[in-house]
Amino acid sequence: MRPAPGLPCALFHFERRFTAPTRTPQASRDGEVVDFGYRGSTGAVLGFDTRSLTLSNLPRVDDLTLAPRQVGLTIEGWFEGTRPTLNGLALRLDKFDISRSLAIASDAKRFFLGSAYALAAFDDTGALKWRRSSASGEAWAVNASQDGRIVVAAYGDGTIRWLRASDGTELLALQVLLNKSDPVKSDWVLWTPEGFYEATPGAQDVLKWVVNHGPERAATTLPVSAIAKLHRPKALPLVLDQLETARALGIDDIAAARLDVQSQTGSAKPPGAVLHVLAIGVDKYGEKAGDVHLNYAAGDARDVATALLESQKLAPGKRSLYADVKVTYLSNEGAGSAAILDALDAMALRMAKSDPNQDVAVILVASHGEMIQGKFYLIPFGFDPESAGTSRKSAVSASEFAEKVQALASHGKVLLLLDACHSGAVGAGSWATDPDAKILQDAMDMENVTVLTSSKKNELSEELPQWEHGALTKAFLDQLAGASDPEGIVKLSALTDAMENELESLTGGRQHMGMHVNFDADLFVANHY
Repeated sequence: MRPAPGLPCALFHFERRFTAPTRTPQASRDGEVVDFGYRGSTGAVLGFDTRSLTLSNLPRVDDLTLAPRQVGLTIEGWFEGTRPTLNGLALRLDKFDISRSLAIASDAKRFFLGSAYALAAFDDTGALKWRRSSASGEAWAVNASQDGRIVVAAYGDGTIRWLRASDGTELLALQVLLNKSDPVKSDWVLWTPEGFYEATPGAQDVLKWVVNHGPERAATTLPVSAIAKLHRPKALPLVLDQLETARALGIDDIAAARLDVQSQTGSAKPPGAVLHVLAIGVDKYGEKAGDVHLNYAAGDARDVATALLESQKLAPGKRSLYADVKVTYLSNEGAGSAAILDALDAMALRMAKSDPNQDVAVILVASHGEMIQGKFYLIPFGFDPESAGTSRKSAVSASEFAEKVQALASHGKVLLLLDACHSGAVGAGSWATDPDAKILQDAMDMENVTVLTSSKKNELSEELPQWEHGALTKAFLDQLAGASDPEGIVKLSALTDAMENELESLTGGRQHMGMHVNFDADLFVANHY
């Protein structure tokens, strides 16, 4: 169909050199990485990462991408069929249409059927939810991200397209111009339906705008590369995260503006709040500690520090609630009692230099916790359990730790995560008669302090090989993505609710998260990677 006179329409000009086999594309759990093959290949041989905008060769050494899920619902006759069925009931196809591909959502509440004419979504009763016809040819392959947000389809014209799973709106499209002698050196172009794009040098003129002037005048053809404002490589990685082009462009513009302010003013950091992270993890406790040890605490701290730095740090083309992220990571020999307390003091000094009450401090302590003479202590490297006296002197008391938290809270919000046995004891005690406990209560009652503990006072905290984390840390890392709202924001109240449910589920009810929540705020951007 020709566009109306004067209306632009984005078109391709390329050889059809790519056709994905029906078993591809494979997709990552968030749909942002795809692996695919081309005509004549025996399977997926290339991968494209929409986050880094890179084309790579395979095989991978991990299970980053997964084949389409085709179990969980009884769907028959879907491959090369004209009458596919769900539980024996015919699904709605157009006359003469032929189904080609199938992907079932991870919760089996919805499935996606690619055909010669369209890509369609059905619910688990067979009701049609949406149908998207395409000028790109047959939908030879389809996959659905495990998080339920995105559908990826490979079409007969050689394009891979990402669609919003809820309504079928197209978000991104990829065209790879295959270099048969060295596929990883193939040129490619990635674009949004509005024409915003990124491309390798050899593919910059593949995507064109065509304007029809009617039957009396030749159409005008202009490559998108001729329109400078359409080149938005830093915004494209945000499109799948935001599920909308306009929002991705806005986030990219805000990030660029912040960095421009920093550059023009000579500021040490861009304007805005700073996220301060102190991640402490101790597996080894020193020669005097005997058989006291953990397996995954140092890794817990490392992974939390990395996740918060990578997902929350402001960068061009990246969404963030923070202008900067400052991370301190202490593990094993570097996590003695003096080092821990010094790190807390240094964090307070950094927060004091920022605008009051804007900054946020996140502190994770993954270690052993012990009740010594009725009081809770965090166990650092160098712990000496020979006697009650040496234990107290070589450990960090909850009250001492609380004083440092109070200092931080005078400059901003504090989220404290204690992944340690008996950590719920920080919320127990006789406040009226115990001076140490009174310090702790005062810190926890501050309006900008929230404390989450991995266990109640009389409970042990678990770490298991299948998690490779302590239970609280795993719940936190999982819910950096899982607790987000439709805008991609993780609110503290949603995070704590989701973490509480996951912790009890992981441990079969053997652990219960302690919560002392004194503020609620938009705390993180969803960690979708």
